[in-house]
Amino acid sequence: MLPSRLLLRSQPIRTRIAARRAAADIVRALPAYRVALWPDGWVLECDGAVRVVDTHAMAEARRWFEMAERSVGTAGRRPLTPAEQRRAMRLLGVYVPPAVVALSGRRFPSEEVASVALTLVAGDWILERRRRLLAQPERALAEQARAWQGSRHECPASADAAEALLRQALDACIAEGLLPPARYRLMSRCEDGFGLRRWRCAVEVNLDPYARARAREVLDTALIPWNRAVIRDGLPTPLITLDVRAGHGSRPAPA
Repeated sequence: MLPSRLLLRSQPIRTRIAARRAAADIVRALPAYRVALWPDGWVLECDGAVRVVDTHAMAEARRWFEMAERSVGTAGRRPLTPAEQRRAMRLLGVYVPPAVVALSGRRFPSEEVASVALTLVAGDWILERRRRLLAQPERALAEQARAWQGSRHECPASADAAEALLRQALDACIAEGLLPPARYRLMSRCEDGFGLRRWRCAVEVNLDPYARARAREVLDTALIPWNRAVIRDGLPTPLITLDVRAGHGSRPAPA
């Protein structure tokens, strides 16, 4: 039997080994579609269907492919060759097959069907991607946990839609007594600088700083069902961001 002193020292090592093994088991059991769309490229809907949404890497890949097609003069005439694809992605440092990028927005009736579809178009790439996840399984799972996967609603398609969504959330929060009746002015604008459309929303209202901070917290929570985060450089980036600032709003509160 090990001396108690050595036993105590060995416990953290055993714990780390056990945690790594558990993480590796989770990665090995992942459906193929999740490996292909790692870490945040799918939404599970109420009926068990899988909807494919852009990851940061997919959105960047699409942009690089489009630029490469323009630069080599193939746009609309023929797909890029594998060599042209690799050149297009070299600067990005992440490769996503065009066939996977093309599935963005597709809805599959089940996880099994989604896995079959992704395997058919990118089976070898998925195997290699799973091997990379298994090289650092704990880190991979921690990164995935930073992205929220609960949304079952479409993200706003325009600045007007984002503003209408914010207005709907604001009215509901006032009606439920979570926010005070006041004059609120709403604004929104689109940013797509890194491939994915993001919506920057702002609310101007004449409330004290504490009340404004509370309003932002309440509205951020109300927007969760329509929001999702994408992982960019290892950090979560929400697609809808909100600022609540001082101002004399021009919109009267609901009666």
